[in-house]
Amino acid sequence: MGVSLFVGLASTISFAAFVCLRGYGMTLISIPFLHGSLVGFLLAIASLPALNLPLLLGKTSDGTFPLWSMLLFGPFLMGVRMVGFVRRLRSKEPPYNEVCEGLYVGGWPSSLDKLPPGEPAIIDCTCELPRSSALSQNAYMCIPTWDTRAPKLSEIESAVRWACRKRSQKKPVYIHCAYGHGRSVAVTCAVLVAWAVAEDWKQAEKIIRERRPCIRMNALHRKTLEEWSKFRLSPKANGELGVSSVIQSSASRD
Repeated sequence: MGVSLFVGLASTISFAAFVCLRGYGMTLISIPFLHGSLVGFLLAIASLPALNLPLLLGKTSDGTFPLWSMLLFGPFLMGVRMVGFVRRLRSKEPPYNEVCEGLYVGGWPSSLDKLPPGEPAIIDCTCELPRSSALSQNAYMCIPTWDTRAPKLSEIESAVRWACRKRSQKKPVYIHCAYGHGRSVAVTCAVLVAWAVAEDWKQAEKIIRERRPCIRMNALHRKTLEEWSKFRLSPKANGELGVSSVIQSSASRD
């Protein structure tokens, strides 16, 4: 289920609860449900593929959320973390997997014990989850992306170049989203191609699936990778990619 549909359904239920409570005269109690529904409808619209505005949540380049975002989107942000906590408790899947030497993919590292060894550089593909304060010493790059959506071509390219630099510095790289199934897998596919571990993103997906069987890239992830592949040039000697000038790389961060 796409994020827009999921959030839209939850918002509809919240609005129905508001109407019901209001009808019984419980106006004060109903207000949080009204707030949650209105915010939810806004997020459902912003996460539509035609708009795709993950920056609406206000996540900064260092992985934190400003106060205004926490006040406005608090119910959504806390709900996402609660759902994730429950899912991780029930899941038998490891928090991350190594897909090749020095490259890991997995879920949101809420603490140091959820992080691969070797003080890895982190590529965060979420727009809804914060960077844990326990990971403040790790090199970090954020490409905020809605759940079930794909990063922009320029964001994938920036992440690839950043990962290549970290590899040249002998640093392991950890690419994560909420659960390590979609957004992060798409970026990891591109990195595997850039590192010459895979010939193309399709082979890269197979490599990742062998090590993390529960991945599930959707049609949008695959379409984006196909478009990214069309603009690839031959790998340079330093392991980075040359890309057609039609892709404007976003600013990289160390």
